[in-house]
Amino acid sequence: MTASGDEPRGIRSLRNARWLRDVTDRVPTAWLPGIVTAVFLGAAAAFGGLEAVAAPPIATLQPGDEHRNDMLAFTVERAVLIDSFPEAGASANAEEGERVLAVVVTAENTWDRAVPAENDASLTGMLRAPSLADPVPVAAARFDDGTKEPWLQPQMPVELVVTWIIDADELAAGDELELELRDFTLQEGQVVLSGDVWSDPVVTARIAIPVTDVGAGADAEQTEVEQ
Repeated sequence: MTASGDEPRGIRSLRNARWLRDVTDRVPTAWLPGIVTAVFLGAAAAFGGLEAVAAPPIATLQPGDEHRNDMLAFTVERAVLIDSFPEAGASANAEEGERVLAVVVTAENTWDRAVPAENDASLTGMLRAPSLADPVPVAAARFDDGTKEPWLQPQMPVELVVTWIIDADELAAGDELELELRDFTLQEGQVVLSGDVWSDPVVTARIAIPVTDVGAGADAEQTEVEQ
């Protein structure tokens, strides 16, 4: 016998099940995966969050060591200071105390299609100089013929010069330039994204390279980088 106002447990369970079924029937099917994900993330947050993914180890390279990722294999050869280097797409303003830092790189496209060397998600996007006021390169050009913004064809190594515009007091002959080498992840388009996109740069290597000063002329710079 039950007390007044109470229902047998079986009747309450049946009523609760019917209510839950009525509510879920009103939820569009397409919403269910999102709801499940939200519940999972909420539960994970309550217990300290998702386990952090370990960052890849950062390698230490020497000048002349090859760095290879899914898009490019490239080797940082040498770094020079020059007053200006318009032939490589970097024109410094001497009156404002600017100079050009030029880094010579040998690069080979290891992907299955051509990629631009000068691009935020290609070679110039992979190189950063964190000690500079502006760590992002301004240009890339072929070293042999000065072609600006060159495209890198698959399996065809090419020597390039990557340039930064810097203040004259940022670097001097004998200093070491630290470069960070970043790798990108290929995101393959499916529903929203169209095409293939390289994104999510992660620093995977560092290199320190001595800097030489070749003064004002292209001839002096050419002589130095060929040594």
